[in-house]
Amino acid sequence: MADRPYDRERLKHLFHYVIWGAGARAGFGATKLYKVAWFSDARSFVLTGQSITGAPYIREKHGPIPRDGMYVRNELVALRLVEQWRGTDDEWVFKGLVPPPRNVFHPDETKEIDYWIKEIDGKHTAKSVSEYSHDYGWEIAKMKEPLPFHSILAGRGREPNDAETTRLRARARELGLM
Repeated sequence: MADRPYDRERLKHLFHYVIWGAGARAGFGATKLYKVAWFSDARSFVLTGQSITGAPYIREKHGPIPRDGMYVRNELVALRLVEQWRGTDDEWVFKGLVPPPRNVFHPDETKEIDYWIKEIDGKHTAKSVSEYSHDYGWEIAKMKEPLPFHSILAGRGREPNDAETTRLRARARELGLM
């Protein structure tokens, strides 16, 4: 499945939209901004075959980030659309200064982005959302390596429950494996 070509302007609009919608909230910094972008793009890609921005994402310490994430944030600041600064705990803090245009994204894309803003901002800390995004697809990539959107589909099998473990150990003993 071929994704849409990378459109840096769409990534800029996505960041602007997310910062306007959630940026001024306590605890909403760069980690959450990047997670909203990742999950919005990746889920859209999985469901429709097209991400919202076409942006390449790479593995970083706190999860997937758009390769041009910091540059795009700085462009938004230079255009005086948002402010960003370091907070008291050295985390990035954002404030939207100008409302984003509402005609950039298809209504389904806006709905996807809104879902992830609510999900990530409302239910997670930066730490818990990092754990949430550190799925198997993220773990098998090397640091700074590109992450394809379909990597969110990679997963591990679940751990066996106690009854299954007991049964499997008994069977292994029967077979002389233990």
